[in-house]
Amino acid sequence: MNTKDLTTGSIPRHIRDLALPASIGLFFQTMYNVVDTYYAGQFSEVALAAVGLSFPVFLLVVAASSGLSRGAAGLISNAIGAKSTSDQKRYISQSLSLGLFLAGLLTVVGLFIAEPIFRFLGAEGEFLRLAKAYIYPIFLGNVFFIVGGVSNAVLTSSGDTKTYGSVLIVGFFLNLIFDPWFMNGGFGLPAMGVAGIAWATVLIQFFGSVYLFSTIVRRGLLEIGELKSMIPNFRTWWEIAVQALPATFNIMSIAIGFFAINWFLERYGVEAVAAYTATTRIEQIALMPTFGLYASIMAMVGQNNGAGKIARIKETMWNCNVFGVSVNLVMASLMFLFSRQLMDIFTDDPEVIELGVTCLNVMAPIHWSYILSATHIAMLQALKRPMYGFFEAITRKIVLPLPILWLLVVLWNQDIVWIWYCNAAINIVVTCVTIFYAWRVLNSLPDEPVFADR
Repeated sequence: MNTKDLTTGSIPRHIRDLALPASIGLFFQTMYNVVDTYYAGQFSEVALAAVGLSFPVFLLVVAASSGLSRGAAGLISNAIGAKSTSDQKRYISQSLSLGLFLAGLLTVVGLFIAEPIFRFLGAEGEFLRLAKAYIYPIFLGNVFFIVGGVSNAVLTSSGDTKTYGSVLIVGFFLNLIFDPWFMNGGFGLPAMGVAGIAWATVLIQFFGSVYLFSTIVRRGLLEIGELKSMIPNFRTWWEIAVQALPATFNIMSIAIGFFAINWFLERYGVEAVAAYTATTRIEQIALMPTFGLYASIMAMVGQNNGAGKIARIKETMWNCNVFGVSVNLVMASLMFLFSRQLMDIFTDDPEVIELGVTCLNVMAPIHWSYILSATHIAMLQALKRPMYGFFEAITRKIVLPLPILWLLVVLWNQDIVWIWYCNAAINIVVTCVTIFYAWRVLNSLPDEPVFADR
């Protein structure tokens, strides 16, 4: 198999080679989302709020795709590190077959639950219509998100982040063309409005998943001639699920957290929801230079854990954390200093801008906590200890904020700024706990291979 050995050689160089292409690609993915948000805002303020309301529902698709790909990457990278070719092949083929099953299930469930969720969050009339118009195409095309995600997990585990980065870059430029075209119509297409933004995303995901899947086939990482290897093996499905489900629920808890925040924000009006939508995109931009660290850690820690090289894992984490925090301090400072100018990009509504500026000014000083949480949870995933990530996300997004926000917003009628203060305080506390637990696990590991070829 065509894989890169990350268990030897310079750790900083490996991190650079993995993180840089991934970060560049994820920069364009973030800007892809910014483009969607921009065009939704150009359509109408209600459309911008509808896309924001749809985001937590959209996260159900992201959860299925990212959760499965993270679970698969952890197992595949460990198998590569242990030189177990048979396990590599088994995890790759079975991850794809499990992904196809999940895609079908998600389509049915998503189309059924979307409208009730939107109604629960207070959407009605034009607001509800636009939210449904955006999310329905996403659920219909979710299979392309999942196949592309698993294919990327295979490539990342083998030491290649450049291919996926290139796909994301091409997707961004296609989105610049497809979004206004599909939204406004022309050249034989009818005007589809907000639904056009979603259909553009589905088409681009189709192109990307086909290319990524064909790449793993060309490199011999998956042999199409052995289609029987994709016949469901429930024992292997369970192995993958044990790794993937915590990561999936981790991301789903983020969706639930967004539901909760939007539910509380609805009490302050549609302007508050629109402001939160814009600030979420801006925060993603501030974090994007370090997004590639997750891919680096998954590949580096996974392979070295499979090879039993714990010292290299510790050096990897030290390098990734120092780099991530240093870069993010610069980005968070820029986000704080230019918060108003950044909000001006998304809207000209003075109330939305003021709400967004306040949010950014509260959240920017604690952005380092996002980096350290992400790197340590990635490490635990790669060490095949995924359950903590689930409990961490549940605590950070649901268990702690819901009762506190209920007291602040519903019972005591506090100003909206207390929602931002609550989020900031919770992130700091949970990040400190995460760092302590992750290093305790790492220091307890034996210096021996996880498994040998069989």
